[in-house]
Amino acid sequence: MKEKSKKKYLALFTSYEDDKGFNKLILGYHLLINKICEKFEKLYIVNVVNLKFFSKKKVSDCTLDRKFRLPQNIEFYNPQNSNDFKHFMKEKELIGIHNFGTRILELKVFFLFKRHKIKQVQISAIGVSHYVFLPIKKFFWKSLLWKLEHFYSYKFTVLLSNLGLISKMEIRFVTNPDILKYKKISNTIYKKIFNYFKLSFAKEFILINGRSYDQLKSNKTAVDENQIVLLDEQLNQYQWSRFRKLLDKKKITEHYSNLNRTLKQLSNVYKKKIIVSIHPNDDLELKKKYFSDFEVVQYQTRENIYKAFIVLFFESTAIIDAILLKKRIATIISNAMDENQIKAGFHWIKELGIEKINIDDDIIVDADNKNAFLLKLDKATKNYSNFINTYVAADGNNLGYEKIINTLKSRFF
Repeated sequence: MKEKSKKKYLALFTSYEDDKGFNKLILGYHLLINKICEKFEKLYIVNVVNLKFFSKKKVSDCTLDRKFRLPQNIEFYNPQNSNDFKHFMKEKELIGIHNFGTRILELKVFFLFKRHKIKQVQISAIGVSHYVFLPIKKFFWKSLLWKLEHFYSYKFTVLLSNLGLISKMEIRFVTNPDILKYKKISNTIYKKIFNYFKLSFAKEFILINGRSYDQLKSNKTAVDENQIVLLDEQLNQYQWSRFRKLLDKKKITEHYSNLNRTLKQLSNVYKKKIIVSIHPNDDLELKKKYFSDFEVVQYQTRENIYKAFIVLFFESTAIIDAILLKKRIATIISNAMDENQIKAGFHWIKELGIEKINIDDDIIVDADNKNAFLLKLDKATKNYSNFINTYVAADGNNLGYEKIINTLKSRFF
């Protein structure tokens, strides 16, 4: 008997455990989701968190922040287990946009995808030159565990895909042209072996412009210079604390005391209001206490960067918007930060020639040096073009989302 044909749909496969994770996803993919929904009959957004190995806490539906408005032809699906997912796939053929990890825990999801013949593409469209995190010597074992969990598990996943035990990505959309040069000289034995045998997790790489470029071209927000914007850091965020112990309350309190003093100096000298923009995963109420004299916002980073006179940051991919807009930028360091956090700041100094501000210094800027400080910030903006052309807009004037959608339609639909 001939098998009944299945209807083909596009799905965004992701992984989140709470409202913060859910809204972070929507924030990052908002433009692409809206553009996809204009061109496709339906878009499924599927949370795979309950499908991983050893998934004990069953995650239910999450609440969308009122800032976001989504098209009506989106359907959210949160399978509770493998059987639930099997039932969901019964009369569907899915082309999936991959947006979750490649750790050992996620291997179960990849096995399910192979069983259900789900083809995947991946979008690496942040458009940024990343600092490579290094183990902190006095926390050697914690750093080693992280490397086993993330770095080596990724290599293992790539190996399984080349052995045919899980499916490769059909396409990986990238913003960095260097990734296309697959035979780029490697500095480790692992990379040399993987490159020699062409062991890649993707069958094909396609160059696109980054999502910040797309946002700029689609922007309806007026550009202004009426505020100083701080992109605040979570000192104990997992990307840092995975290499060390958590900072104590005393050190954090001192850090925010010095940071507030610095912000007040800048505000008084340049006669600009301060806006503190926090990470999607951050605690808004807690940060309002830390910055009681300033306005603190969440999920509004891009809008506030467009109106910035100066943008201050620690380490954040959101800085790409400021670079595209040729805003004055300075990176912040403090004694509370670990060596990876400080080196991440210096990575941006090396890339862009921007200024650094050490908030532990008593005086950052005053009436005597305010013009000289601005001249330094303005001078650095002349270095942005090379960074933009290399990492953010290497694909000419093409919109990234258009290239993604056109490729999906021509290849799979």
